[in-house]
Amino acid sequence: MADVLSLKQSILIYLERSGGLERLAEDCEPYNDPQRTEAVYRFNVSVHPSDVMEVDPELGDCLLHDPLTATTLFQSACFQVIKSLSLIGKLQTESQVNVILNYTHLPPFPEYTLDLCRFPRVHRPVRPVSMEGLVIAITRVTKYTQGARFLCTNDDCPSAGGFHHIRVHTPGATESAVVRNDFSCTNCRSPLTEDVKFRVLGGEIISGQQRTSTSESHCFVFLTRTDELCNSMRIGRRYRLLGIPAHVHKWPNIACSVEANRVQPWNKVSASFQRLLRETSSSLWRFSAVVAHCFGLHVAPPGSYNTLKLSLLLSLMQTTTDAEDTFHNVDLLVVTTDTLIVDRFKGSET
Repeated sequence: MADVLSLKQSILIYLERSGGLERLAEDCEPYNDPQRTEAVYRFNVSVHPSDVMEVDPELGDCLLHDPLTATTLFQSACFQVIKSLSLIGKLQTESQVNVILNYTHLPPFPEYTLDLCRFPRVHRPVRPVSMEGLVIAITRVTKYTQGARFLCTNDDCPSAGGFHHIRVHTPGATESAVVRNDFSCTNCRSPLTEDVKFRVLGGEIISGQQRTSTSESHCFVFLTRTDELCNSMRIGRRYRLLGIPAHVHKWPNIACSVEANRVQPWNKVSASFQRLLRETSSSLWRFSAVVAHCFGLHVAPPGSYNTLKLSLLLSLMQTTTDAEDTFHNVDLLVVTTDTLIVDRFKGSET
């Protein structure tokens, strides 16, 4: 692996280009509230592997094939930024920074896709993968420990105070890996005791998924331990999941489990549109031009009002993810020489 310092520099370059530094500064503001005293400061960092690869191939390779090491590198880089810019005055040690890497995309290769129909289903490298599934069951939201502070029981040890021993949850870890009563101090080997008032809890749900890409269906467990994802799952909906395979629940009827940090709604696209997209992939604008050219053939001739047609197509795209909204309005632009019909329908809902 390349020099650690150069990898951290590449992380800073990527964060600056992607706007991650600005988001990091914004996420630090709530922690400066005098009424809040935190042991662990949690930050979600969005990463696009392809963009990272353009900045530093070594860093991109680490991100895809050694996510735990990549998380440690991002943690160190974010800590240096926070301390250099004094974004959180109460921050003391690097271990207090808990970075969660949210992968926005993954390479479209079989190595980064979890297929339960392939062998082996369980024994595979620790790397982020994507999968698709239909939610068939969801448990209630339960609590797990995101982070905890431990103190050395030896009063003469420097670790008897401060924030030297911080344990946070990592993908694939069980609750006992974060909170236990047999940890020892790295300085004097004395027993550690947890400072319970600084324990940070998070939400956890377990969703039963069914893969339907082949004739044979397989059930597996999707485990999300990210608070902002717990309320986004809906039974009966199809999702694309990005996460790291983990064995955290050993049940006899479960083939595999995945701890995911990103959930994307998955919508079925017609075969004709997929074929059109493949045939026009050589150009950035050919697909949208063809769609606009063919839109509304019974209203306007092909090739006319293409800009207007494209604007209407964009307005028809559903971008909201709020499941509570049961009705979504669609803006319509009507061009006519006869205003009588328009006046009759003005103010009505269809």
